[in-house]
Amino acid sequence: MAVPNSVSNKATLSRNWDDTKVRTNPYRNLYFGDLHVHTAFSADAYLGGTIASPDDAYRFAKGEEIVIFGKKVKLRKPLDFAAVTDHSEMLGEMYSLLNPEAPKHNNLILRYLRSIRDEDSSTGIDTSRQRKIFRTVLKLVGKGKREHPGFFAGYETTKTAWSIILQAAEKHYVPGTFTTFAGYEWTLTGLQMNHLHRNIIFRDMVVPDFPLSSLELKNEEELWKWLELIAAQGATAMAIPHNTNLSDGGTFTDSDPRGNPLTPQYARLRQNNEPLLEIHQVKGSSEVHPAFWKNDEFAAFENHWMFMPREKNYARYALKKGLEYEANIGVNPFKYGFIGSTDTHNGTPGNSEEDDEYIGNKTILDFFPEGRRFEDWILEEKQKVYEALNPGGLVAVWAEANTRAHIYDALKRKETYATSGNRIQLRFFAGYGFSEKYDSYETMLADGYSKGVPMGGDIAVMQGAAPQFIVWAMKDPDGANLDRIQIIKGWYAEGKSYEKIFNCALSDGRTVAADGSVPDNGATVNHQTGQWSKDKGNAELMAVWQDPEFNPLVPAFYYARVLEVPTASWRLWDKIRYGIDYPSDAEMVIRERAWSSPVWYTPPKQ
Repeated sequence: MAVPNSVSNKATLSRNWDDTKVRTNPYRNLYFGDLHVHTAFSADAYLGGTIASPDDAYRFAKGEEIVIFGKKVKLRKPLDFAAVTDHSEMLGEMYSLLNPEAPKHNNLILRYLRSIRDEDSSTGIDTSRQRKIFRTVLKLVGKGKREHPGFFAGYETTKTAWSIILQAAEKHYVPGTFTTFAGYEWTLTGLQMNHLHRNIIFRDMVVPDFPLSSLELKNEEELWKWLELIAAQGATAMAIPHNTNLSDGGTFTDSDPRGNPLTPQYARLRQNNEPLLEIHQVKGSSEVHPAFWKNDEFAAFENHWMFMPREKNYARYALKKGLEYEANIGVNPFKYGFIGSTDTHNGTPGNSEEDDEYIGNKTILDFFPEGRRFEDWILEEKQKVYEALNPGGLVAVWAEANTRAHIYDALKRKETYATSGNRIQLRFFAGYGFSEKYDSYETMLADGYSKGVPMGGDIAVMQGAAPQFIVWAMKDPDGANLDRIQIIKGWYAEGKSYEKIFNCALSDGRTVAADGSVPDNGATVNHQTGQWSKDKGNAELMAVWQDPEFNPLVPAFYYARVLEVPTASWRLWDKIRYGIDYPSDAEMVIRERAWSSPVWYTPPKQ
């Protein structure tokens, strides 16, 4: 593109901070955050009725009260970090729409879009008009040439919008207390609305003058090459795919954008620039789907899909396929760590609790309980809102301190995990020479780091020895007890991929039966009150586990999945609080969970 877009240090307030003075913990602290947040600068958020600014979003993340659709809202527990990731597509156009002093503010189309506002309404929105305009705009997404519309006033408007987002990140960054990141969403959308989206997160304020969108970078390969180009100019950034469950097989492909088979160079480009995968958010879970993982009794969990579900939309498929590529071309393109986030379009990061007075995360579309029950989901009108959405997830990071550099580096090394919105604590190590059990948390950590690698790492190959795994989990202080910890193994041998689930830590003194099943512990949920069994499950679970089928010649991955005892879903809370009668097949009871990033075992080539 002809427009100059230089990389420079755009730090303002943070220039005065000395991050090195923040106390660090070599065994790392746990921080919860949200790296997927939209505000009024995202066209779909605005057309959904959102007027929250990036400043509002950070205030909400820090625990301050803001107003959404005329209602005061406040996060129950503040986050430790967040990133506003507005869509880069139409970012300049949104600046023109929102600001009276901006060029083309009075363009006819922008005036038409602003007509959804109704100051006389309690929500500030003419919902009938808003829905009509939203549908009209939605029909154009992914169609025709991918280029800026006629009312685009030029890249100076994109620069200005980007600078506002950066200023908000700078204003709210307090090293050691609350971290913000420069970020945005690169939103490539296919003809059928299939999601090929990535969030771009920068390590610091060394960033380009404006973000490049899918209107400029036409496919993921162009995006990765641009990230490497700006890296050469001093920027440090990563891309994080999300909603692969809605990608129609377009994320974990067997070819490059030109249809050529994957090469080692392409796989390496992907691995270098995409270390993480967002596997849970408001538009569904991307771990597995029960249609393809029939032997996984917990696969049915917030499984939103568009079109027909496809096996290759899911993370476990990608992890196994990555082992196959490693064996055949020498590079694993799908070596992903896991995170969760919300993808809120209300400017409300971390609003992921099932049992608060649910306001949803998808704008006015799911703000009202009646709407959640009866409205068609706007991206897939064969489904209702309640079938498509959930409150979303969180990203958990083990980092030495709460600073941009420490949290970014932890993300890069994949010492992260995803949760379905709760705050389960989870540790996962793989190595050699661990004790059979640990009575001391500190001793466990010392062994974990000195004799092994944490989640996201590569297990050392030790000839003649099978690795051990330490897995430890603690319940969310405000959540339910833990039911179990599972370790999911995938491996590639003799041209085929395999997987197996091991129940390695069970609550209530249970043991695995001879046939591999786990006896029920009797935990229930009261459908009149929403209360769950507080005398079932354990607050803490821990195990030192060894793979009984370990083959030192076979490449494999392992990740941990922690499950709570059953609790009430937001749908059941809607029924209890508002009398909403959901169909009998709606998920009224759920198993909240956490997924660790995998560790990989890669034997030397024979």
